[in-house]
Amino acid sequence: MFYRRLLSILQPKSRVMARLACAALLIGESPVLAAPDAPPREDAPAMTSPLVDENGAGFAIADLGESPVLLNFWATWCAPCIAELPALGRAAAALADDGVTVLLVSIDRGGAKKALPFLETHGVAAVENVKFGFDPRAKLSREMEVRGLPTSFVLPPGQQAAWRFVGPFEWDEPEMLEMVRKLVAD
Repeated sequence: MFYRRLLSILQPKSRVMARLACAALLIGESPVLAAPDAPPREDAPAMTSPLVDENGAGFAIADLGESPVLLNFWATWCAPCIAELPALGRAAAALADDGVTVLLVSIDRGGAKKALPFLETHGVAAVENVKFGFDPRAKLSREMEVRGLPTSFVLPPGQQAAWRFVGPFEWDEPEMLEMVRKLVAD
């Protein structure tokens, strides 16, 4: 089982890794990392701060009811977030039959006025099964202890548990889709 983390070669953590990444690119190899294990299960963080939808109406994550949720915090100024958006859109389509809602929460200060045109430009706004939330004051992201972007949470039905994924991932890869399905089924 293989899994390729997005942008792993663009931001190496050491000179050795940078050299290995450059060498892999020169010989035409794509660095592939083993599929990650699911992060540890944790109690769902507090999620009471309201979000605003694309029409300006407020809602809370609890309003999504009993459906499982793949919640992603992102921003237009975050390069890894931008790289991850198309994969999230494709994952939303792939997970639709499983009842998983993909909720993209922008923390851009401009809210929907800033983020919606960006999503339209990148072809994500028209994807079915994607819900948009806007958190321009980052209240919900602080409440959920988001420390960096992108950060995603997989929430099963009832939203009593959570699995936190920090960094960009290729959510549309078969291994990741299978992991999400397994986590929301447990």
